[in-house]
Amino acid sequence: MMNLSMSISRIFLLITLLMITTVTIAKDEQYLLTEKTYKELSAAQELMEADKNIAAETKLNALLNKTANGSYEMAVVQQTLGYLYSSQEDYKKASELFQLALDSNALPKKVSHDLKYNLAQLLMADEQYNKGIILLKQWLNAESSPPNNAHVLLASAYYRVKNYKQTIEYMRIAIKNEKSVKEVWYQVLLSAYLELQQTKSAIKILETLIVAYPYQKIYWMQLSALYLQQNKEFSALAVKMLAQRLELGDSKTLISLADMYRYLHIPYKSAQILTNAINEGKIKGDLNNLNRLADSWLAARESQKAADVLQQTTELDGSGDADLKYGRVLFELEQWKNAIEPLLKSVQALKDERLGSASLLLGMAQFHVGDLTQAKTQFIKAVAFENERSQAGQWLRHVERLLKDEIINES
Repeated sequence: MMNLSMSISRIFLLITLLMITTVTIAKDEQYLLTEKTYKELSAAQELMEADKNIAAETKLNALLNKTANGSYEMAVVQQTLGYLYSSQEDYKKASELFQLALDSNALPKKVSHDLKYNLAQLLMADEQYNKGIILLKQWLNAESSPPNNAHVLLASAYYRVKNYKQTIEYMRIAIKNEKSVKEVWYQVLLSAYLELQQTKSAIKILETLIVAYPYQKIYWMQLSALYLQQNKEFSALAVKMLAQRLELGDSKTLISLADMYRYLHIPYKSAQILTNAINEGKIKGDLNNLNRLADSWLAARESQKAADVLQQTTELDGSGDADLKYGRVLFELEQWKNAIEPLLKSVQALKDERLGSASLLLGMAQFHVGDLTQAKTQFIKAVAFENERSQAGQWLRHVERLLKDEIINES
């Protein structure tokens, strides 16, 4: 099992906690700095930007003693001093100063709102998770469009306090809203599912991770272990063998994985793997892989999706096979008119016994659109083939009767 504690720690360490912002004189008189305070703050910030932190700290502490308790000026100095300590990873001191600045209620509403988010991050970085969670939830409730990182941070904090249900809730929100999900997000979600023994959900996450990171052997082993827990010994063995014999990270991994799911009668997952892999350029969208994809959709009873894929194969194959397969699926979808064109192409290209099958299907499609004369021609061709003789003969006799009745009615 992965070292989740290390993974979550990275989340906190990688968060860019704070950015030093230039102090400006506010337009609102309530938030005015005296010229002297403004100059000393600016000088302190210049020292911080030059990495002269000791000098900056001395100047800010001296300035702090000159400001009135509970004033806007004191809150700004506390905030700036908090930035300084946070840049030195002294999160305890930084969080204390931020809290003092917030408690003064002297800062503008927008500044206080942003400072709450920064303070929540600092509290969590200082392993004060419960305090951080309360503050971050307050911030989220007041934020119209919170970034995904806020949900990830909250989910990770909940994991630290072993509230796995809330971990899942907020991590799923982040994953849903993110186009490019980080691997560690899935790892946290997976671990929360495992802690709650929600095996089916954990398997879905592992399947996603295997497709995205096929070179990570641990995910294959975990998936095999979970299949065993569900008494799916054959599936577990198949995954384990696949992981052992394949060069992980190669495109063959995804193809073999898709083949395995189709073999295990999970064709929809097979189709999803192939679709994503082709769209992302991880495997080629060649004739073989498109046929694999079409077969998976057919096995999953998604005939229209299979037809859409097979239409692409007709552009890559001139043997008539692809046209016959495409026409057959359209026929089964009762799209008689659309089926005629590919079936005509297959009849013109095929030379062996498959010509009988193509002729029979084409005749039936033509019959359904009311083209009895052309249907008769195809049924006559199909009768010449042993496998189609009986069925084609029945259709031929039926069409001949209808044509005869038409002649009688016309006369």
